[in-house]
Amino acid sequence: MLGSRRFPRYPVNLRLRLQFPSGELETTTDEISLAGFSAPCPDLPEVGTSFGFVVHLPDGSMVTGTACAMRLAPGGSAGFSCEFSPAQQPLWEAFVQQEQGSGGVWRMIGRYATSAGQEQEAARSVLEKGPLGILFKRIGGEKKPDPEQAETPVVMRLHMVGENGEAYRVAFEKHPSEAPETAFASAPPRVLELARRAVTRVLTQDVFLKRAPHAPVEAVRLVEMLKGGFGYIVQAAGKQSLMGLHGSELIAIEADGKPIFPFFSTDELDRIACDTFRVSDEQKPQAAAPSAPVVQEERFSAQYEHKKLDSTERVGCTPKQLSEAMDASARVQTRTYGTRTVRLYPDLWLELQRAAWPAPARGFAMEDGGSLCVFVLVGPDAPRVVRLGAGDTVFIIRDR
Repeated sequence: MLGSRRFPRYPVNLRLRLQFPSGELETTTDEISLAGFSAPCPDLPEVGTSFGFVVHLPDGSMVTGTACAMRLAPGGSAGFSCEFSPAQQPLWEAFVQQEQGSGGVWRMIGRYATSAGQEQEAARSVLEKGPLGILFKRIGGEKKPDPEQAETPVVMRLHMVGENGEAYRVAFEKHPSEAPETAFASAPPRVLELARRAVTRVLTQDVFLKRAPHAPVEAVRLVEMLKGGFGYIVQAAGKQSLMGLHGSELIAIEADGKPIFPFFSTDELDRIACDTFRVSDEQKPQAAAPSAPVVQEERFSAQYEHKKLDSTERVGCTPKQLSEAMDASARVQTRTYGTRTVRLYPDLWLELQRAAWPAPARGFAMEDGGSLCVFVLVGPDAPRVVRLGAGDTVFIIRDR
């Protein structure tokens, strides 16, 4: 719940080995923070139980420490606080801070880099098929729910919301919202009071979000926070509560090929796609890195300067010219997955045309070892990674 966390959490799936007193358990983290992590556990330990653990980072290194079970949740998930040795602490802090800076993009690239069929896996990551018949019919308004068809799978196309929550900003710009007193009128007094102190407005319709790789697509009611950022209303057992959003979620933009609320236009999807790296209003240049991380409330930037692209200002390039443009790019992000090194060039935007595609794809340049790629943010099956091949036509898109 908002206001109850000391450290921001990030949805990251890392291989995890828990050394319970009853034996070892292999699982995967759901969320991580500077203070710990959460993970699914079929055999839940008692709250307060301490044990060793090993976390495998994407570059192949391992972080070890001691964990303590702090929170047990329905469905077999548990939250753990962690303690690290002086030698291990910097490794964990560096990875968590890296997730804070550019987590959403790298989480998708991580699925690409560690999958056997890279392009296919990356494309599947934005398609969700599940028993959402009633929800889809409610939004479409075409007919009343048919109980016999309630479990009919619906294919939903998902899109990044942006590291600074640009999809949420666009949704509030386009559609009506209401005051928290109205939206939380039936909520418990403590939730209503929290909403009055923390929320500026509430969207009047649900959006569909996938909040973590393992989570289903679900309908949520968005709220805009007074101090920046966004959250959503949770309703369970007749009660309401307020939860925060990371900015690394995926939002549904189509269901069975039909646009759904918030009905983003092509230009709006371009704008959302450009919001690829986290910026905070509190971030200021520092002469030297602090010895320990400065803990502050995580917020989306209220005045984020989005990169504006003009697809009419394009310059055709050969693979050699593209490589030269990468070498000249001022901003490069690098991450290693085992023996595999991936580099992103967020200032170098490309348009890729392929004969078999109905429309061109756009995104920023990427290098996977010796292969030139495009991290596609707009276009067929976006977002995904596409390796450049023979016959592809590539343009460098100039910003303005």
